Amino acid sequence: MIRSLIVCIALASWPAVAQLDLDGDWDVVVIGGGLMGSSTAWQLAREGRNVLLLEMQGEIYTQGSSFGDARISRSLGPPGDIWGYMHNRTVSEMKALIAVLNENGDLTSMDDVYVTSPVNYVRHISGLDSQRWLSEQPDPIRIAKTRAEAESLFGLRLPDDTYIIREYKNYSGTINPGAVITALHRGMIYAGGRVAYDKRVTGLSRTGDGFGLVISDLDTGVSYTLEAPKVVSAAGPYTGALLKDIAPEFEHLITPQRVFLAFFEVEPSFWNGLSGSVQQGLIDLFPAINSTLQTRAMGSFSMIERYSERGAPVIKIGGHYQRTDIKDMDRVWQQSLTDEEVAWSYDALLNHLALLDADFTEAQLRFYSGYSCVYSLTESEVPYVTMALMPDGSPDPNLIVVGGMSGIGAKGALGYGAIAADLLLGRTETDPTYLSAREAFGFERMRRDVSADSLLN
Repeated sequence: MIRSLIVCIALASWPAVAQLDLDGDWDVVVIGGGLMGSSTAWQLAREGRNVLLLEMQGEIYTQGSSFGDARISRSLGPPGDIWGYMHNRTVSEMKALIAVLNENGDLTSMDDVYVTSPVNYVRHISGLDSQRWLSEQPDPIRIAKTRAEAESLFGLRLPDDTYIIREYKNYSGTINPGAVITALHRGMIYAGGRVAYDKRVTGLSRTGDGFGLVISDLDTGVSYTLEAPKVVSAAGPYTGALLKDIAPEFEHLITPQRVFLAFFEVEPSFWNGLSGSVQQGLIDLFPAINSTLQTRAMGSFSMIERYSERGAPVIKIGGHYQRTDIKDMDRVWQQSLTDEEVAWSYDALLNHLALLDADFTEAQLRFYSGYSCVYSLTESEVPYVTMALMPDGSPDPNLIVVGGMSGIGAKGALGYGAIAADLLLGRTETDPTYLSAREAFGFERMRRDVSADSLLN
């Protein structure tokens, strides 16, 4: 159990769900209150563990990879696909969480978290032969391989070198990370856990009984020391720096890179002048993954983030491979988009909107805002959910690392948390795809990556 030593205490004005100090007999400290840390903390709290969750932002998040209103949520994949499994597991875990919230007097529904809409996969025709598994997977889809099929099925203008798949499934569309985090925090608190905001872990070391943490209160400047028997690291791009003294391999295994996002408002007068069918056609065109131009650099993802105060869609677009190095992690979130990045975003969005019979130009799209996101990348772009290495090379059952999400974590967030909690609790499941996912994210794969990195360096 945890014993905390408060170096000094200064009273502050806190949100209703926060606590004035870190006192408590905690079984586990989870570092990082984003999607992965919050999911893991909730899973542990619901199993009766006393959990302290530390987050360096305030209760209202203003940055980070969990910031915003929409991420693509999708299930489509071949039989046994671990990514589809992580999405579907998250949906089932979210239903269970909402049931707990409502039992405690909340009025929450799946519609607060998910926007169900067709998910569009727009691809170059050269890749169609590799998609033969589409006939074997269970999700409801429609596919148009020709211009005539696209017009008949979707009312779209499909280029001759392009095909489109639409996935139709409840809770496929977009997931709201902010709403998910709020629900997870409330569930954790109902289960007896605590969320401490504005807390940054500035030191983490091994002790005889577990781990020593040095924690800074970013609101008051107060410092705390804390001892914990078990720790979960879910610190996103800060993982390497956080673990440098106790699991230094992660500084090499996870590389943060900046990915820009651009937001465009459909010009309201143009939007309001469109027929209802064309408006619905635009809504149905998102979210989308568009890889028609055959190069990674030109591939895009896009979705309707929200509707503006004037009632028009605000569309978010980015490129999964539009990545740049980071000079200052604490400042990258405020980095503005360059003219070239805005121009790339315009071109990519207009390329996608060309599928509609609406003749979009730049004049109908107002650059609304830009945002710098950070991907925590692994070499294979497969995340880690693993025990860390002990100094002797054995797995440490008391230190779990959830990281390296590589830009694909949101739709499976509660699935990653379930696996992380299972690792800490020393349990497993029998589902074959769960086991495949756990192996793909797990310790032996991480140890192989460490060996490969050592050989390269």
